[in-house]
Amino acid sequence: MKNILLGIVLVSGLIFTSCSQKETTEKETDIKKSKGVSFEKIADKLTATEFRKYGETSPTVVNTRFGDLSFTKGGFAGGYPTLETSEKLKNELNFQKACQAYIWAVPLVSYYNWFDAQKSFGAKDGGIVQYKTAIAKQGILTGNGTTPYAIMYADLMNTGPLVMEVPAGASAGIIDDMFQRAVMDFGVSGEDRGKGVKFIILAPGMEAPKSYDKKKFTIVQNTTRDVFVGIRALQPDPKESDAFLKKFKIYPFSEINNNPQTQFIVVDGKTPWGQWQEHGMAYWETVKQIVDHDIFSEREGYVLAMLQSLGIEKGKPFNPTPEMKKMLKEAAVVGETMVKSITFDKPFRADDLYKGTHWDRLMVPAYNDKDGDIEQLYKRAAFTWEAVSRGKAYYLEMPGLGQQYRTGYKDADGNHFEGSRHYTLTMPANPPAKIFWSIVVYDVNTRTMILNETGIPIISGRTNPKQEADGSVVMHFSPEKPAGVEASNWIQTNPKESWFLYLRFYGPTERYFDETYPLEDVKLVK
Repeated sequence: MKNILLGIVLVSGLIFTSCSQKETTEKETDIKKSKGVSFEKIADKLTATEFRKYGETSPTVVNTRFGDLSFTKGGFAGGYPTLETSEKLKNELNFQKACQAYIWAVPLVSYYNWFDAQKSFGAKDGGIVQYKTAIAKQGILTGNGTTPYAIMYADLMNTGPLVMEVPAGASAGIIDDMFQRAVMDFGVSGEDRGKGVKFIILAPGMEAPKSYDKKKFTIVQNTTRDVFVGIRALQPDPKESDAFLKKFKIYPFSEINNNPQTQFIVVDGKTPWGQWQEHGMAYWETVKQIVDHDIFSEREGYVLAMLQSLGIEKGKPFNPTPEMKKMLKEAAVVGETMVKSITFDKPFRADDLYKGTHWDRLMVPAYNDKDGDIEQLYKRAAFTWEAVSRGKAYYLEMPGLGQQYRTGYKDADGNHFEGSRHYTLTMPANPPAKIFWSIVVYDVNTRTMILNETGIPIISGRTNPKQEADGSVVMHFSPEKPAGVEASNWIQTNPKESWFLYLRFYGPTERYFDETYPLEDVKLVK
């Protein structure tokens, strides 16, 4: 395992060799000023004799992307880095470690901030918080405008073994750790297949209660101290859905004989909130709180070592010097920009795009971040920057089941969407969805549903947009409603910000999977 983890760190270093790469023109200027040789001139593939001799003849000054590296007698191969060069490299190494640690912490910070928000709503450990309206869901990363959410967080070290009773019936839900890795599914998408199940959820290293009935309870060993539970009651009638949700019971096992009651809270949306990752030093302050609070497995050891060298260590004060603060803030800015880059211009697989379009696949790594022996660090960061939570059932690609996502960041010309411009999207007739389809607009800064003057971020098969004679639907995205366009076919964008789209197909059909449905790009009106 340690060799695998070391490999991840080495790959990280190869992918992002330096977070502080200079502009090409600046680098060329530095090379001209340099007294040394380019790193490209360093000899390689030497024989044993040549290798020994190179310790006497190698260059004493080598130019790199972050300046000259100077060496004592013997040069690059046979000399010491000068004290000045060593200091420069220490600073560069800290900066690179901070960028990588930023990327690693993206899912943790997102969930931790949501946990804090639920506490601000009055939720206790094990309390279920309901988000019914679009405005109530204003802080959820790429939340769905049509589906109610019910969310539970709990600190398992506070509750001890935690019981969750899932009633029989139409529900779908997930249990996640704080890295947003799926631990268990339940309901129609879980192993119980909607027949109901009773869980006892344990923190890492926590033992199951000796008195529990093995015939009644399924043990869930969570992989972090805090646990996330997402519940969807699938009854189409809101009143039936609420009544069904009240059948869920969550309580400490220690209270099993005391008629425990589950807390339910409904968010009204009046108070602005958000689970997004903060900018700058606020990000590192949250990371410090997480490192102090949570329990980490061996697979995280190398990143925790990076954080330790940056002054973020469990149980110890975080008092960075002014110089360290400056470096950490810059790393947060660069790290955030890197994550935005791999989110909104994904470099992973060419076949992620829907046939002939810019519609991307929502980049979800395996439910546990594993791809054989590889940890999908960058794919996880890309997904958890723009979205939130995972279940094992998310990976089912079967016609008629679940839902499928397509993400839109670019128009037909390959340019990102801007709020000051007018775009159209034509949804051809007979979309590949047994249940319905939806389009939701999100702003880039918060990755939440856009807050506009109309209060409407969504168009879907259930909002009754006007259809054309051929059954297609033409949607408009612009700061002002275009003349002659029905309000039901328009989403208002904010002229001073950028935005992106999620296209969802509920109950996707075979035409989606074989890409025979003629999905079109969003087009700029010129």
